[in-house]
Order: sequence, then structure tokens, then C-alpha cells
Amino acid sequence: MKRKRTAVLALALALVLALALGACGAKGAVGDESFNLAAGSYDADRTPEKPGEWSGEDAPGLESLTGSQKPTDLSEKMIYTADVTVETTDFEASIKAVEDMVGTYGAFFESTNVSDLSCADRYYGNAVYRTARYVIRVPAQRFTEMTEGMDAVGSVVNVSSRAENITAQFYDTQARRDAYGIEQERLLDMLAKCETVGEMIEIESRLSEVRYQIESLESTLRNWQTEVDYSTVNLTVREVEAYTKREEPHRSYWQQIGDGFMDTVEAVGSFFKTAFKDLVIALPILAPIAALLAVTLLLIRSHRRKRSKAIDAEFEEEK
Repeated sequence: MKRKRTAVLALALALVLALALGACGAKGAVGDESFNLAAGSYDADRTPEKPGEWSGEDAPGLESLTGSQKPTDLSEKMIYTADVTVETTDFEASIKAVEDMVGTYGAFFESTNVSDLSCADRYYGNAVYRTARYVIRVPAQRFTEMTEGMDAVGSVVNVSSRAENITAQFYDTQARRDAYGIEQERLLDMLAKCETVGEMIEIESRLSEVRYQIESLESTLRNWQTEVDYSTVNLTVREVEAYTKREEPHRSYWQQIGDGFMDTVEAVGSFFKTAFKDLVIALPILAPIAALLAVTLLLIRSHRRKRSKAIDAEFEEEK
């Protein structure tokens, strides 16, 4: 009988101890999570503490996301850029052609810069030609069509294009943003369960950091997507008197000598034409200076003559 009572008491004591431990565990759940957050181990295998801490196998790839967290668009993310230089002898017509082309291809001007003659150029009559520089954003699917249609603007001197594949960076950044989104949801759940002011402040501090990272990553993704959707065309339109000569390949020795001789003749002729033009332009200034010098020389010459006559007269008197 005594042994039976001892067994019942031991069973009751074990039951009470189990209930006490369960209550402590439930009460300390938020406290434990808060402690892990402070220690930097909260969901450490899913969410970085700071941007750029993902590296190697720790980085969350697409395979680490499930359900709605996986990106639905897995297409390649390519950024296309072209640099085009065009010469024209009809500047206004070329500017109009660029504007028409932008409207036709559904593009838009990101920036424009059109230079004109300065006051000094107008005064001296310098043959300074105008230049227009554009940064055009065109839908990616019409990028090639626009670059190949630049003949409508003028004589195409140079076309160079390049492509940048940002697929890996884009989806890695997207995965990081989604991981931060998961952490934000968990922090909000913890915030609703916390019982002390200290826990609340600690969770809200981490929640603020997570929200900042989400906004920063979303901004980066938006900028990248805009560059992917709209390719960039850097267009330069130069006004010229005559189009640049395109020499035929494999020219003979005598043809090269002839070309060099004609270039020299043109350069000499251009020099004398420029010198004569500058002389005529400067006549309003040079004429008064020349007249003043002429008067000065006449006065000096007259003075010398008078002095010479005076010396001769004195010499005659002495004789």
C-alpha cells in the first residue's frame, strides 16, 4: 500500500513538472526568438543581416524559393546600347528625321543637346558647324530596326553596339528581395506576440532595416527592368559642308600619291582663303591703325627733312 502511494505521488509530481515546463516554454517563445534576433541567428540560413552578405552556397538561389516566391518570368535580361554618328549637309532636315523616327518606333528622348554658333563665331564668320547629341530610349524589340534605319537621318559614319547580360544579377536580387519579404512577415508575427517594450524595440529596429533593404532592392529591379525594356541609342548628328570621303580599298601607289597631292592643294587653298577672309573682316580695325601709322611716318619724315635743311643751312653759314 505504501509502495502504491509512492508511485502515485511520483506520477503526479512528474505531471506537474511537465506542465510547468510547457508553460515556461510557451511564455518564453517570444523571448527566445528575440534573443536569437539579437544574436544575429534569426533565420540566418534565409536572410542576410546586411546587403552583400550572400556568397557562395549561402546565397539564396531560385531553387530556395517556393510557391508564389518564385519569379514567374525567367526570360533573359539583356541591356542593349548603341553609339551612332551621322553626318548631314541639311541639319534641320536631319533633326526633323530624328524626331519622326522617335515617334515611329515608340521611343523617347532621355536627353538632347543641340549646339549652335557662338557670338565670336558669328562675328568672325567662322565655318563652325552645328552638332546635335541625343540619348534615345527605344523599345528593345525595335532596337535593331532603329539602328539599321539611321540612313534616314544622314550619312552614317559609325555604328557600334554592345549587350550586357544581367540575368544572374537580376534574379539573384529578386531572390534576396523575396527572402527579405519572408523575414518581414515573420518579424510582424513576432511583433504581435511580444510582451515587453525591449522586445518590441528590438524587433521594430530589425523590421525597419528589412523594409529599407526591400525598398532598395525593388528600386534596383525597377531600374534594371526599365533598361531591359528600353534600349539606349546614343546618337550624334554632325553638320558638315561635304560628307567624309570613303576611300576604296586596295588603292594603287600612284592613286595614293594623287590623293595626297590633292589633299595638300586643298589645304593650301583653304589656308589662303581663311587668311584673306580674316584680313577683310579685320579691315574696320586695320584701316584706322594703318592711317595712323601713315600719318606718323609722314610727320617723322617731314621732321627729318626740316632738320636736315636746318643742318645744311648752318653748315653753309659757317663756310
